[in-house]
Amino acid sequence: MDTLQNDQNRGKLVVRVSAASGAVPIPNATVIVRSSEQDAPVRVIGVLTTDESGLTVPLFIATPPLSESLSPGGKQPFSEISAEISAEGYLTSVNINIPIYPGITSIQPVNLIPLPDSGIGTQPSESIVFQNDAQRPNL
Repeated sequence: MDTLQNDQNRGKLVVRVSAASGAVPIPNATVIVRSSEQDAPVRVIGVLTTDESGLTVPLFIATPPLSESLSPGGKQPFSEISAEISAEGYLTSVNINIPIYPGITSIQPVNLIPLPDSGIGTQPSESIVFQNDAQRPNL
C-alpha cells in the first residue's frame, strides 16, 4: 500500500500533558489510549510516555476511509478513542470521545491537577473524566 493511501486511512494522535493551565509540561506521564468505537469491544491501542516537553510521540490510529464519508448518509468520517493520563502527584485524567480524522495529526491537550498535599499517597483512587463532545461535528 502506498504511503498516501495509508495516510488516508489513519490519523495520528499526540498528547500534550501539562499543569498550571499549560504553563508547566509534565514529563514521564503515562498515556493509555483505547478504542471507543460504538458496537466494538474496547481495546488498548497504545501506551505512551511523555518526554521532557510533556509530549508523546505520534500514535497512528486506524480511521474510516475518507471516501466513505463524502456522500449523504455516509459513515462518520473519524474514529473515536479515549485516553487515560496519569502522573505521580497528579489526579488521573480520562478524556473520552476524542475524534481522530484520516490524514490529520490530532493534538490532545491535557491539563493535570496536582494532588492536595495531604501526605496520604501519590495516586488517588478516582479520576476526572472529560468528554470531548464540543469537538464533534454535527452529522
